Amino acid sequence: MNNKEVIIEKIINDAKAVADENISKAKEEVALIEKKTNDQISAFRDNAIPKGKARVEEVYKRKEMVTNLDSKKIVLSKKKEAIDSVFNTVADYMRKNEKDKYISLVKKMIELNADDGDKVLIGEKDKSILTAKVIADLSKAIGKKLTLSESFGDFDGGVILIGQKYDKNLTFEQEFELIKEENEAELAKILFGE
Repeated sequence: MNNKEVIIEKIINDAKAVADENISKAKEEVALIEKKTNDQISAFRDNAIPKGKARVEEVYKRKEMVTNLDSKKIVLSKKKEAIDSVFNTVADYMRKNEKDKYISLVKKMIELNADDGDKVLIGEKDKSILTAKVIADLSKAIGKKLTLSESFGDFDGGVILIGQKYDKNLTFEQEFELIKEENEAELAKILFGE
């Protein structure tokens, strides 16, 4: 071997040594980066999984609360419909089966609330029961001038007294609403056992 070959071999060996050292350092750096990354992934996983579970649980609880509230609203709405139905059938029942009591009830409502000169507005369903003669007889009996309106109201029983200064809503819908407000808890107990 001549000098030239020795020098080339030395350069190659030195280059291999530097390359091996660089590769070794790169492997160490890769190992450190992998370890750091794995540690970060583990920390994230250890932290994120419980947070994720807590978030899922929180979303589930919220959905459950909303569902429960919606269910309660629906049940309450159906109960209100049932109570309304009871009151709505009362007027029809009285009109058909207890005509005299029905007329007496409406007359009493008018007597207690009428002012001299009021017009009595009745509903379409009552035109065969609460006639001009019934109102004229009542007017004479209570000593106040009352006249039956020529038009009909869109309500299910009772009357509206149309006065010179203001009107008085004595419809069954209005009266029943007041009764319902005052007795709602008792009605619910009777109808639904609550």
